Amino acid sequence: MWRGFEVLLSVLLLLSSNVCAQTDTLLYPLKNVPLLSGNFGELRATHLHSGLDFKTGGREGLPVICVKDGVVARVKVSATGYGNALYLEHEGGITTVYGHLSRFSSRLAKIVRDIQYNKESFEVDENVLNYELRFRAGDTIAYSGNSGSSGGPHLHFEVRDTKSEHALNPLRFLSVRDQTGPNVRGVYVYPISSGGMRTSGRRVEVKNAGNRVFRGGKIGVPAGRVGIGIQSDDYMKDSWNKLGVYDLSVSANGREIFRMTMNELSFDQTFLVNELKDFYHYRDNRLVYLTFGNYQDQLLSVRNQDRGFISVEKDSVVDVAVNLSDINGNCSRIMFQLWGKTPSRDLVLADGEKLLMNHRSDSLKKGKYALWLEANALSYPIVCKPGVSSRLRDSVETIEVFSTGKQIYPLMKNARLEVGGKFSKKSVICLLEENNRFSALKTSWTEEGLEAFPRMLGEYTVCQDTIAPVVFYMGKAGQKIRFRIVDDLSGISSYRVEVNGKWCLFTYDAKNRLLEGSMNEPVFVKGKNRLVLKVEDVVKNIATFETDIYKK
Repeated sequence: MWRGFEVLLSVLLLLSSNVCAQTDTLLYPLKNVPLLSGNFGELRATHLHSGLDFKTGGREGLPVICVKDGVVARVKVSATGYGNALYLEHEGGITTVYGHLSRFSSRLAKIVRDIQYNKESFEVDENVLNYELRFRAGDTIAYSGNSGSSGGPHLHFEVRDTKSEHALNPLRFLSVRDQTGPNVRGVYVYPISSGGMRTSGRRVEVKNAGNRVFRGGKIGVPAGRVGIGIQSDDYMKDSWNKLGVYDLSVSANGREIFRMTMNELSFDQTFLVNELKDFYHYRDNRLVYLTFGNYQDQLLSVRNQDRGFISVEKDSVVDVAVNLSDINGNCSRIMFQLWGKTPSRDLVLADGEKLLMNHRSDSLKKGKYALWLEANALSYPIVCKPGVSSRLRDSVETIEVFSTGKQIYPLMKNARLEVGGKFSKKSVICLLEENNRFSALKTSWTEEGLEAFPRMLGEYTVCQDTIAPVVFYMGKAGQKIRFRIVDDLSGISSYRVEVNGKWCLFTYDAKNRLLEGSMNEPVFVKGKNRLVLKVEDVVKNIATFETDIYKK
C-alpha cells in the first residue's frame, strides 16, 4: 500500500513541477496592450520564427520592460539581424531576448559604448555577465526600435532555454487575447512517384460547412503515396497581420500520421524550414504547410509516421482529417477523402536531364562549371538539366550563365560551385535573380579558378566588381552627421570613420545604407575637425571621403 502511495505521490510531484514550468508567468515586455505582428514558429523565408513580434504602433522609443528579475548576459549590436539586442538570464533556466532596439538603458548603454571604443567597432557581440548588471521585473531595460533587418518598428521578443539555447514559445509564459481559430484557405495534394519525386501540388477548394469545419469532398489522386499541404494562417483580435499555425495534425483512416506543435525550436535546424513549407508557393505569398517530408522528423516541433505520406490503393478511399488550432485552443477542422486512380507513369528522362537522389552525393557539370552536392542536400529526388548559355542582360552586356535546370531549388546543405579558369581578384560568382539582378556570393580564389558555396540550385554567372563603393555626404542635421554608402555588387565589407586622426563611433543601418554619427563624440573639438571616411567592399575596392566639419 505504501509503495503504491509513494508512486502516486511521485507522479503528482512530477505533474506539479511540469505545471509550474509551464505557468512560470512573465510580464509583457511592453506596457501597451499586446498585439502581435508575428508569432512563434511562423514560416519565414530562411527560418522558423523564434519568438514573438510585438506591435509598437509604428513608433520607436517605447520603454522595453524586464519581464522577470534577471541579469544581463549578452549584448549585441549589428547592422543586420536583430540590430541592437539584449539577452537576460533568469532563475528557472530561461533567457529572454529583446531585438531591434533603438537604444539601451543608460547604464547598459555606457558599457556598450565603452566596448565599442575599446574595440574601435560599431558592431559588438559580448558576454557581459561579469558586469553583474541586474534588473528587476518591471524595470526599463531598453527602448523599442527598428534596428537591424527589421521591416518596420516593432519589438522582437524570445524566451530560450538557457542550457540548450533552444527557443521556447513565449506564449507558454504569457498570453494574448485571441478568440479566432486558424483560417483554412485550401488543400494541396502532392502525388509522390515510385522513385520518391514530388509533383507540384494541386490545389483543392474547401467549403466552410459552419463551426469552422471545412470539407473538400472526394479528391482523385494517382494510386501510391500522397502528401498533403494545408494553406492556412491565423489572426489575433485587433491585428491584421497573418500569423503562423500553432498546432496542426493529419489523420488517415483514424490514424495520426503527422503532428506539428510549435513549442520549441533549435537554431541548428534552420535549414529545415523548407521541409515545412511549399517553397514555390511561399515565393508567391501563399503560405502552404507541408505535412510530409523525408527529413521533417528531425524538427523538435514535428513527429510523424511513415514521414507523413498517405498510401492510397487503386480504387480505394482514404478518409483524411486535419485539425488546426492556436495556442489558446481555438480550432478549425478539414475533412476530405482521397480516391486512388490509375498510378502515374514511370519517369522518362529527356536528353541532357539527370536525376539527383536526395540521399546520395552527386554533381552537375557543364563546361568550366561544376556544382557538387552532399548527400541529403536535397529534400527529395529532382530532375536537373545543367547547361551554359550566353544571355543579353541589357542592351549592351552579354553574360555567360550556368543553369542547373528550369527552376530554382532550395538546398538543406550548401553546394560547392567551382568555375575553372584564370580570374582577377575582382571576380565574384553571382546568383542571377529575377529581373536580371545579381546577388553576389562569398567567393574565394583557388589555383583552379573560383569557388563559392550556394544554398540554391539556379542560374549563376561570374561578374567583375571593379567599382568602389559610392559615398553620399548628406550633411549635418543638428548635431548629427549622415552619409549614405552604396555598393552595386559584392557589398559593403567594412567602414571606418576617423575624426582628427582618431576612430569615431558611427552607427550603420544596412537596410537603409545609412551611416550616422554625432558631433558630441569626444574626438570632436570646437572649430575645424577633419573627418575621413573609408569604405571597403568584399573584393577590396576602397572609397575614401574627406571633409572638414565645423563645431561651434
